[in-house]
Amino acid sequence: MIERLKSDKLTLTAEMNKSKDQATKATELKEMAEEEKNRLRLVIQAAEMDKQMLQQDVQNLSGVVEFLGNTIVKTVDEFLNRLKLEMNLFTEG
Repeated sequence: MIERLKSDKLTLTAEMNKSKDQATKATELKEMAEEEKNRLRLVIQAAEMDKQMLQQDVQNLSGVVEFLGNTIVKTVDEFLNRLKLEMNLFTEG
């Protein structure tokens, strides 16, 4: 009877240790998952900030492109008008 109780005690102790190990591993995995979640949250926040900055850059560049386009059109018009004047002077002269 004592041998059986000793055997049961060993079995229960082994099962208890196994349960403790599993609980420890579960806790570690939970902590790792929480850390990864926090890291990913920071990555997402950084990506959102980058997105906002890129959208602002696109708006700024759009304005620059429009300005340059208008400047080019104006410059070409002025050049063509001068060329017409010179052609008129050349043909009249």
